[in-house]
Amino acid sequence: MELKRYQQATLDALDRFLTRVPASGPAEAFVHEVAHQERAARLSGEPLPARKPYQPLTGLPQVPYVCLRLPTGGGKTLLAAESVRLWSQVAARPQPLVLWSVSSTAIKDQTLDALSDRTHAYRRRLDAAFGGRVRVFDIEAFDMLTPADLAQNACVIVSTIQAFRVGNTSGRRVYAHHEALEPFFSALPTEGMERVSQDEAAESPLLTEGTVKFSLANLLYHHRPLMLVDEAHNAVTGLSRDVQARVRPAAVIEFTATPKDRNNILFSVTATALKDEEMIKLPIRLRPHGDWRSAVDGALRTRRMLEENAKRDKGHIRPVVLYQAQPKGREPTVEQIRDYLVGRLVPPGWIKIATGDRRELDGVNLRDPSEPTRHVITVQALREGWDCPSAYVLCATQKLRSATAVEQLLGRVLRMPYAERRKDPALNMAYAHVSEPEFNETAQALTDKLIGMGFTDEEVKGSVQPDGLAAEQGMLFDPTPVRPQPVWQVPLADSDEVRAVLTEMAEAGVEWTPATDGSLTAGIKGEVVEAVAERLITMSPETNRPTLRAALEKHREKVEQRRSPAEKGAVIEVPLLFALVDGELIPADTDSLMELSDWSLSEASACLDEADLKFRRSDEVMEIDLDGEKLVYSRTTVTQPALQGLGKVDDDSLAGTLVQWLERACRAPDLPQDHLRAWISAAVAHLRSRRGIPVQTLADWQDALSAKLRQRIAGQRDAARHAIRQAALFDEGAAPTISPHGTIRFDASTYADVALTPLNRLRFQKHLLGNDAVPAFDGDETGEEFACAQALDALEQVEVWLRNIPRHRDSFSLPLLKDNFYPDFVAKLTDGRLFIVEYKGADRATNEDTRNKTQIGTCWARASGHVYATIEKAKHGLGMAEQMRTALKLDSRETILSGEG
Repeated sequence: MELKRYQQATLDALDRFLTRVPASGPAEAFVHEVAHQERAARLSGEPLPARKPYQPLTGLPQVPYVCLRLPTGGGKTLLAAESVRLWSQVAARPQPLVLWSVSSTAIKDQTLDALSDRTHAYRRRLDAAFGGRVRVFDIEAFDMLTPADLAQNACVIVSTIQAFRVGNTSGRRVYAHHEALEPFFSALPTEGMERVSQDEAAESPLLTEGTVKFSLANLLYHHRPLMLVDEAHNAVTGLSRDVQARVRPAAVIEFTATPKDRNNILFSVTATALKDEEMIKLPIRLRPHGDWRSAVDGALRTRRMLEENAKRDKGHIRPVVLYQAQPKGREPTVEQIRDYLVGRLVPPGWIKIATGDRRELDGVNLRDPSEPTRHVITVQALREGWDCPSAYVLCATQKLRSATAVEQLLGRVLRMPYAERRKDPALNMAYAHVSEPEFNETAQALTDKLIGMGFTDEEVKGSVQPDGLAAEQGMLFDPTPVRPQPVWQVPLADSDEVRAVLTEMAEAGVEWTPATDGSLTAGIKGEVVEAVAERLITMSPETNRPTLRAALEKHREKVEQRRSPAEKGAVIEVPLLFALVDGELIPADTDSLMELSDWSLSEASACLDEADLKFRRSDEVMEIDLDGEKLVYSRTTVTQPALQGLGKVDDDSLAGTLVQWLERACRAPDLPQDHLRAWISAAVAHLRSRRGIPVQTLADWQDALSAKLRQRIAGQRDAARHAIRQAALFDEGAAPTISPHGTIRFDASTYADVALTPLNRLRFQKHLLGNDAVPAFDGDETGEEFACAQALDALEQVEVWLRNIPRHRDSFSLPLLKDNFYPDFVAKLTDGRLFIVEYKGADRATNEDTRNKTQIGTCWARASGHVYATIEKAKHGLGMAEQMRTALKLDSRETILSGEG
């Protein structure tokens, strides 16, 4: 399973933090990492929200304690498994002990099943990190742990938080005395461990008051495990802090979607990042209903529509509805919903019930094309751990404000099938039908639930959309908040027959609202299909029909006036940059070019001299200088106790073990294992023979050694990346080019899921998506970037233009050495050429980042025959518009001169 970009970014942040902790302590390392992220965010134009200062653990100020925030569906368990590898490398624990805490027994069982299954992605990552030497234990069976396990394997104990969280430890199994654990305590220092109390001694004649307990808690206290905490917001209590003091972890890494003020948020992943990686369905189409039966009817219609659309999809998708029923004694119950579905001609075999006493989903594979389930009724049984990406529709049968199960049920319909965006837009969204008539109240309640799942306030604005005429437009949740769409309205007489026909036409966009005078009004927002219009007109009195047809023509005129250039057929197609290398057309990003490279470690010296790594040792302290940054380690660093019967390891055997550990720590996909092992062996041999450093010293401080080796490997790799990129794109003989098979197409469907800019008096005339669908700027209408957009919109040579959203899957980008560059604006000129514009403020106009972007932009322009320009507020006495015109004139002159030549 390949890591997603946001997952790798999360691990990179954790790696930087943990690597720095030994040098400066967790508080300074946290500040340093936050500053690093803020600098990167400023360069990319995406400022981060402010974070609170680091708060150390009470009584354990030197223990690294950080929280990783990932929304529901972000892969917290996968990252927890990866964090074990990172911590093992930095803490020099080749056989780490891990206490993996979760919030419930159900999640504990699921985590145990995954980590115990050698074919599961989580376990495969642990096995790859520790050479298959991994043991996984249930907290209920910790007495199966042996001293040999701790000495030879990475050991993971999976527990609920509640197993340790008690005020009085007497009688709790993890704190109790166990004779089976005596072998662990034969040579251990006992200071700080919990001892047998007077009451415990009185209860058991085998115990003596004041002696150290042979307990799991005391064993953990000595070995100082890595503590992983899932759903960490549940663990932020004073009692949990007492638990941490009893266990005395070496590091605490928390994972949650909803951190509290007490959590030290080291890295935060947004729900937008999950959507960009095609992990979740968004937006959520929300439709309120007056009662639960109407909500069920709406869910049935939506599911039928989705199933028809899914028949054209490349992968098997059978859309499922989740119904949230009420407990016995309240309506609707599970049986009432089931009976209503059957009464609506749903085959009983399509319905499954999942409650505390009815487990009809157990053993059912909903991914199987032959499995008929389309409807799942539950109360709270799906709250934890259930994963069915084909679940698309949530039907909530009571008000969201009081439905404690809705938050988790909603999470069940957000996962994207196959973690891949579908071709049909309807299959990329989730749907909620709610038994609550007021849209604004429902939307606010759903907002609270989404925030509870890890969404930010800003993300919620673009994630909940009204679905229906009755929903008031221009509100917070409308994706087009500037102007409401025109609505064609048809007055009709109210009757059961008329309502039945209108309900059938709902998926064609027809909505209706009743009036107190016995009439009702049907309506359609936006474009009206001719067949639908005629059917509505024929349902009205004949005397009203001419008036309705005239109103329809005026409505269509309004709709046409509102149509954006893209809706009228305008598109912008931007060619991507390629390189012609040995006759082969290659994407110009460095990763693709590196696939042709035969770079190896042979060009990187394996000799670490005094200038690279200095060892100075006294009786109590060893100092290691790593590239000028001094790392000071106390000799009281925790080591595993010597176990009886294992014997002393000779230097050559220890050196072999060290090489194996360093190889795992430095492993990378582009490094052949035999080459890496030989290179590391040479490095260790040089340190032992040429510099005379004892192998035990190298083993003691293997984390610093591995950091230096990884740094040297990264330097060699970066040099190779720079060389091949330079040769392919910029050197004499380079052949950058474009290809008709590599283009980014901007049309009416582009950026349907992004936040928009609420424009006031200003009207853009040439924006591809129209004035009401301009993606949000960095700043408001008074900002410099917005002023640049105004200048571009007013340029006479521009036919149509678009704001290019950074890091969006549908955006145009150019490759830098280690990342992609997303220019601010993409324009199509009246002469058919393209004009790519990047705006830079005065503080960044001349820095290295801007120079690199200008270099690759100019390369693309020469290869494609189009135009690229970096625009500033003022340059050489020229304003923004004059700079653009100058760029276009100069480019035209160069084109003419080259044509004459």
